[in-house]
Amino acid sequence: MSKSLGNGIKALCIPFAVAVLFHAPAFAECRSPLDRPEWPAIARSIATLQLCEQIPIGPNQTARFQLVSVKICTFSSGVSTLSARAVLTCESGSEDLIQLPQLDSDVLATVSLDTAACRILDSDIQISGEIGGLLSGLENTQQTARDWAQSQLSRLCALQQ
Repeated sequence: MSKSLGNGIKALCIPFAVAVLFHAPAFAECRSPLDRPEWPAIARSIATLQLCEQIPIGPNQTARFQLVSVKICTFSSGVSTLSARAVLTCESGSEDLIQLPQLDSDVLATVSLDTAACRILDSDIQISGEIGGLLSGLENTQQTARDWAQSQLSRLCALQQ
């Protein structure tokens, strides 16, 4: 009985060990670019992201898009991940007949990119609150954010060449 129990444990351990080996993250070097001298220029560029303009009616003007935290991790494979948290404020346009109060939301973004190819591999953006509810119903929000991020990445890569 104990021999069969030992074989059963071995049979369970082998797939677990393989899963750990192949799914464990590679060593990553992580840093925050917020204190870098280039950061103010990058922050100004980020502030141009116009997510609120995707909303068909209501507070559809971006009043503020400000990064609160950013972490970039570079893996030995050449893939980097960027995790960021931002505050998004949407407001009504000055020409709108009905002026609605400003809406604030947190934005959480995760992006994987191939730094050598200067290409975004995957991205996900989550927006909380009422703005998130409005934007999540629109099919182009994720793609708009990804296209904008790719254009900014391409611009940064061109500056480094």
